Amino acid sequence: VNLRNHFQLGIVLGAASSAAFCSASFADDAVVRAALQSARESFSQRNAMDLAPTHKALNTLSAAEGKADDSDLNYDVLILEARAYYWNGEHAHSNADKLAIFSAGQAKADEAKDINDAYAEAYYYAGINLARWAETEGVFSAIGRKQELIDYMNNTLSRVTRDGLSGENIDGDGPNRVFGRLYFKLPGILGGSHDRSVEYFRKAVAHNVALNYPFPLNTAYYAETLSTGTSAEKEEAKHILDELLKNDPKTYNSVRAPENIEEFQYARHLRSQL
Repeated sequence: VNLRNHFQLGIVLGAASSAAFCSASFADDAVVRAALQSARESFSQRNAMDLAPTHKALNTLSAAEGKADDSDLNYDVLILEARAYYWNGEHAHSNADKLAIFSAGQAKADEAKDINDAYAEAYYYAGINLARWAETEGVFSAIGRKQELIDYMNNTLSRVTRDGLSGENIDGDGPNRVFGRLYFKLPGILGGSHDRSVEYFRKAVAHNVALNYPFPLNTAYYAETLSTGTSAEKEEAKHILDELLKNDPKTYNSVRAPENIEEFQYARHLRSQL
């Protein structure tokens, strides 16, 4: 009888322990979900003149890393960290700071890839952090890691996003923009190609038009590539920049207003040179 009572008590305690564990797991997920939402709100306030919002987002995300029972939540935390590092790297003052920050951004995205290799975001955000790192280091570093960058983008295109969309939808057809910029930046003798750059940018811009998702950086980079081509291409570059600059950057795809302000400035500078 005593053994039977102990056995029954064990079942009850085990069930209670299991329920408590599940409750704790759900509680952890709720805490991480709230932290992620708070970090998203901070990130939405990103500002080129004041990095406090993105630093705040990074502090919140760092404290939430790996705390969720839901692996997708842990993935999302790391992806937003990679994005925040990218923004901060873009606006760091010294090359040494830029290199460290972009490396950190790539590392966070790579960690997300280790959590779930099926999603596109980790490959993309690792890749763009690497691209900026290589750009900061110089052309020879870019050459040495060219294939790594290409692999990141190809893996992005072969996967779906967390929302179930094709990888090319990330960041306004970011993968094709990265390819276009890569072939524009590299010297011809080292693999650069005007024609391939034009091809990738045309694809990215056409994709934006098809989805009614305006993305000024695609247009500006496309125009920059065209401006180094034939006289007809230079005229096309002027035209597409003029059309872009008719818009208000604050309302032109308002989700990206912080980026738009800088990208319109870049487009204005390009137009002034043509």
